[in-house]
Order: sequence, then structure tokens, then C-alpha cells
Amino acid sequence: METSAVEAVAESPSAIWRRVEGALEEVGGGVVEAEVQKCFRAASGHVYLDLTDGEALVKCVIWKSNADRIAELPQEGQLVQARYTKVRVYAKNGSVSLDVNAIRGAGEGELLARVQETLARLVADGLTDPERKLPIPRFPRRVGLVTGRGSDAEADVLRALRDRFPPTRIAVSYSLVQGVNAVPELIDALARLDIEPDVEVIILARGGGSVEDLLPFSDERLCRAIAALGTPVVTSIGHTKQRPNCDHVASAAAEVPARAAEHVVPSAAELDERIDRRAAEIAGFAWGRLVTAEAQIDRSAMRPAGQAALIPRVGRVELAGQSLSHAIAVTVTRPRERISGCATTLARTLQSVPRPASLDAVRERLGRATGELRHRVQLGSTALSGALNLVRARDWRERGFALVRLPTGALVSSTQDLAAGQPVIIQLKGGLLDATIEHVHPDETETDA
Repeated sequence: METSAVEAVAESPSAIWRRVEGALEEVGGGVVEAEVQKCFRAASGHVYLDLTDGEALVKCVIWKSNADRIAELPQEGQLVQARYTKVRVYAKNGSVSLDVNAIRGAGEGELLARVQETLARLVADGLTDPERKLPIPRFPRRVGLVTGRGSDAEADVLRALRDRFPPTRIAVSYSLVQGVNAVPELIDALARLDIEPDVEVIILARGGGSVEDLLPFSDERLCRAIAALGTPVVTSIGHTKQRPNCDHVASAAAEVPARAAEHVVPSAAELDERIDRRAAEIAGFAWGRLVTAEAQIDRSAMRPAGQAALIPRVGRVELAGQSLSHAIAVTVTRPRERISGCATTLARTLQSVPRPASLDAVRERLGRATGELRHRVQLGSTALSGALNLVRARDWRERGFALVRLPTGALVSSTQDLAAGQPVIIQLKGGLLDATIEHVHPDETETDA
């Protein structure tokens, strides 16, 4: 043991505690507001309770004379205000406690007033401005969820996500959702998901409760933490008319946990319906174009000059049909490829996720619709080719018609283009005839259209 000169007079523990007690007498009485961590009535009739704000704890005692006036003791986790008359020192066990003569629950009106004061500060700092809120991705690769372990809110959110978009990948981070320790735990849970790979949106969910129960979700520390995250947050603090402050700083807010999925993932059923509708529109457009083309071919087939003009265009018509088929395929395939790409990314680790109606079914239906559409277009192209072949089969040479051309090769379409003595070339089946016009006889029965 090291020995050294003692410059001051040594004191006993009792003397030290007497000095501490003397100093604490100057503190006097007051009112403390905190959460009840422990509360019980002893056989003596006295009531002992521990109050905490999450960072410090103070022990209190209500002597029997005052405790007899308390009809119902406060519950653990309840926020209370306790009036104390003095700070008492217990030298034997080295503790300090408050002598409490009255206790009551913190009033709802007072709590709501504090919530509004906090919201006013958040608004003044611009944290509720829609322009600063992060956008929610259309197809998030992974959805984060902060909620209470085993809570109804957790079950509601998970069910809604998988019903709405089965391939959804979910990462859950559990936290307390009530009491003085809830705020730091909620902040830690949000921070863990914010750095989690592939998590592109976070749902913060809890079921209903009293104003006091939901007080952590209006806490200024939690709201500022949400605003500082690099990942958009969707809050869903349900079953209450008084919206918590976190709803005002989040990217979106749902009325109840079951509806949070509507803000986070698309509807597979709606996507399926849109694809079917687009395929039907394209099919109707393609068939309309084919019917129009067939009608034009039929009209042209009845006129010799029209047949002659139609034959050189056969190749162009067929090429146009191929281009139309390709355009239809591209129009239908592009959304399918985008959705398939999203599904491939989202479904990397889906072995443990039920997939009774996953995006695979959507892709399969899209594939069937596209295949059917292509088949119908091919049938239309076949019909078009058949009509053109019919025109070829009814060639003007076979039907006894002749073409009259000028020496320059230009086709003569009217007697007005000819004069007596003018040389012409007559094209018949089997060869060409060189001839000279002797006289032009106008057709008196023909009238201009």
C-alpha cells in the first residue's frame, strides 16, 4: 500500500453523506416527468417506483399517507408527472430518492401541444418540404421494414407486399415501437437498413395506440434522422386521427400498415391487365391495316391497268407487311423485356418466398399473348400473299388484255395520248407488236368520273 502525507482531515462515509444531504436540501421540490419503469406497493403501504427518460433513472417513494389517496397505480411504460417535496439520501445503501406526494399521467392535450411545437420546428427547418423528399423507385430491388417483432403491423405489411407484388424481396429490422427507449432503437434500425445492399425504400410501421404510445414517432430526433437518410422512407403508423410528425418528413405515408405496399411496389395484376390491353390494341390495329390492304388489292385486281401497276409493288407491300409485324413485335416485347429484367433482379433469392402468382406468370401470359399476336399477323401476311398470288394468277395476258406503250416505253392510258400516224408498241401474250395509229375513234359512251 502506498503511503503519503494526507494534507486534509479524513472524513467518514457518514460525514460525506451528511454533506451531500445538506447540498441536496437546496434543490428543494419540483415536478419530474418520465416513464414509469417499475412501480409496486409494499406491505407497509408505501409505493416505490423508478422513473426514467431513457438516459437516467431516479428512484421515488410515496409514503403511505399519500399513497392511500391514489386509486390506481401507474402502469409500467406510462408517462407520468410526479410532484416531489425533497430529495432524500439513504446513507446505508448509498442511494438517493425523491419524496413524491402526488402523481398523475401526462395529459393528452399537453402531449399533443408538444407534438405541434416539434412539428413547427421541423417545418421552419424545411424538413417537411415536398421538394426535399426522396423519390420512391418504381421497381425497388429490395424493401426494408422497421417494425416491432411479431407485431400485427409486421404481418400486415408482409402480407400486403407479397399479395401486391409476389417477387418482392424484404429485409426486416426489429425495434421497440413504444416507450422512452423506442426512439434510439428506431433510429438504429433505420440506419442498419439504410446501409443494407439493394434496399431502395424503407417502411416504418406500427399499429394503433394512444397519443402517449405513439409519442416516439413524433420525436424530433427520429424525424430528423428520417430526413437525413439516403433511402426514402414510407411511414405507416395506423389507426389514429392524429398523424405523427414522422409522416410529415417521410417520402410518403399510409393510413394503415396494410396499405403501405401501395406506395412501395407496383401491382402485378394491374401490370398484367395493361399488357393484355396493349396486346389487344396492337392486334386490332394490325388486323385493320391488313383488311384495308386486302380491300385495295381486290379493287385493283378488277382493272387491267391497276393490275399492271400493282405487280411492281408486290415486293414493297410484302416488305411493309414484314415491317408492320416487326413493329408489333417490338411494341409488345419492350415492356415485357423491361418487366422481365426487373423480375430477374428481384427474384435472385426467392427460394424462400411463396410465388403462387409471381411475375413469372405475368411473363408467361405476355409470351402467350405475343406468340398469338405474331401468329395472327403471320396469318394476315399469308392472306395478303394469297391475294397477291391471285392477282398474279389472273395476269392480264391470260385474260386477253393488251398493253399499249409509246416507243419511249410510257404506258398509254387514254386515247387522248394518241394521234393518227403515231407509232406504238402493243404488248400481248407471246410477244410485242409494232404498229402505227391510223385513226382515233373516241368512245361516246364513256363519261368522266
